[in-house]
Amino acid sequence: MKKTALLAALAAAFVSAPALAGGGHVGVGYGTTETDVTDGDTWQLEGAFGGANGSVGYQIDGGLGQTDVDGDEIEHHTIAGHLYWHTDNWNLGGVVATAGLEDDVQDIDETAYGVEGTFNVAPNFVLLGSYTQGETEFLSADVDTWNADIGVNFYINDNFRIGGVVGSGNLDFGIGDLDISSYGVGAEWQMASMPLSFRAGYNTVDADVFGDYDTFTLGARWNFGGTLRERDSVTPFETSTGLYQRVYALQ
Repeated sequence: MKKTALLAALAAAFVSAPALAGGGHVGVGYGTTETDVTDGDTWQLEGAFGGANGSVGYQIDGGLGQTDVDGDEIEHHTIAGHLYWHTDNWNLGGVVATAGLEDDVQDIDETAYGVEGTFNVAPNFVLLGSYTQGETEFLSADVDTWNADIGVNFYINDNFRIGGVVGSGNLDFGIGDLDISSYGVGAEWQMASMPLSFRAGYNTVDADVFGDYDTFTLGARWNFGGTLRERDSVTPFETSTGLYQRVYALQ
């Protein structure tokens, strides 16, 4: 029931998006995740829509897809809602995000909630940050999570952005915990003749004793809302849940 409700909310948001004042994108992405023992290939349909009504900003984003890990097909979905205080120079507010994974053996759900913000250091330089707490499932155990992330976006021009993010977090199993760290780099370029952009990125998650998860991503997006810089100003956030969304670099 939870999964059905989330998917229905996501579909309704994107169907109604053109009727709302704002901007965003719909896109498709591919990722390949490598570890010391397994490899995974991910395909995903994803999108985001947002805007501002005076000083109040909003955003909804999510995705649907599948990951093949050594023959095991994992279906997954993500959805997040953001509500924040908006000015021309900064945004500050809250986020609730969830991710769900399902294969032939088990269903896994994780949630995260917290605070997030952006600050325009210069017209072409944006500082981003978030802090979230939540819970996830790991090997049939409920795990408490927290993550702190900080990143930057630099706009070479209004249609070409490069950026990076670093993060630190913790998974608390109740009888013990482990630290995780992550970082990523990426770029996105939008054509001048049409609102079509292409993105590429690299993300890594170090889950302590479980090793490193390295993911390369590629994607294409159809944007509505002007230039890439203008689109990002109305959908400024890409906050992730505590574990699985980071491991597979899901949007």
